[in-house]
Amino acid sequence: MRFWIFSLGLALALFIFIARRKSGGPSRSIPLLLGAMALVFYTALRVVFPLLPMAAPTGPAQVVEERIFYRHPTAFPAMATEGPYREIPLRVYRPRELEPGAHPALIFSHGSFGVASSNETLFHELASRGYLVFSLDHPHHSFFSRGSSGKLTLVDGAFFREVVASRGGEDPRRTLEELSRWLGPRVEDLNFILDELLDGAGDQPLEEMVDPEGIVLAGHSLGGSAALALGRERPEDILALVILEAPFAGDIVGIRGEEFLFVEEEYPRPILHIYSDALWGRMDEITTYGQNVRLLSAQSPKFSNLHLEGVGHLGLTDFSRTSPLLTHLLDGGLDEKSPREALGELNEGVLEFLEELEE
Repeated sequence: MRFWIFSLGLALALFIFIARRKSGGPSRSIPLLLGAMALVFYTALRVVFPLLPMAAPTGPAQVVEERIFYRHPTAFPAMATEGPYREIPLRVYRPRELEPGAHPALIFSHGSFGVASSNETLFHELASRGYLVFSLDHPHHSFFSRGSSGKLTLVDGAFFREVVASRGGEDPRRTLEELSRWLGPRVEDLNFILDELLDGAGDQPLEEMVDPEGIVLAGHSLGGSAALALGRERPEDILALVILEAPFAGDIVGIRGEEFLFVEEEYPRPILHIYSDALWGRMDEITTYGQNVRLLSAQSPKFSNLHLEGVGHLGLTDFSRTSPLLTHLLDGGLDEKSPREALGELNEGVLEFLEELEE
């Protein structure tokens, strides 16, 4: 029997005991009542946030996780963390044994209100197979991030309200303004990290371990859009992209009537785009995803599209392990598969794509 079930049973027993007490007065019942309430609260937390264990990675390498920080001047003062600068916290997932210049790298950007550990099941899997995974916290876009000084930065209130109130394709002009505003600091962060990995300066020891010919950009939702925008700008510096359900927001060049206009030129690098039931089969109804629809019908071996059935938008992340209940509710009941099964299928799709790139 799980411990939280035992806790709930104990709490109920205490409530019944308190209710049946004939003597002793209320003062004696208060400690028991507080204890019962604490057990109920603990049980509720365990039900809502069970923190399900992560599947063990299947690669041969032992995985090490560490934190590093980069600091750069920003063109977005409202998104600064200290004066004119943004400090970017990163979680790095890597094999324990490293060899200079030998490791492919994946740079990951989380979705709106996400965190750097948002897809750690995938990150551990890749690190166990020799990858260096650099996953960013985007301060003010991340639900919370902690800088090198320990300072906590919470999600920006204006950004939070805009995302929650966004009407998507229903108001193209407003949506285009919002997407441009949201993408700016994220692309700036990714651009800076990519520069650091390629400049040869070795500001961080791990930079010297990266194979500069094997850099993959990745992201979920808004983070995927930022990765796609940077991939369009700097195709010569990346090998490919792994995108978890994101529109090509950076490819929008205008509006005609109520529809977005996109760059006509073919996307320059290979993409694996993974979709959930939230969008699969209905992207042609959402003008923001016009470029996605075009690539789905392109029939080009350069572009791979994977549909994970029985999974919602948040189910593509490890939030499903943290709280399967909230994930299911926020995804509108789409998450029918267990987190272990869904994230396992996602890992398999990514590994197959990356292995084909190596051939």
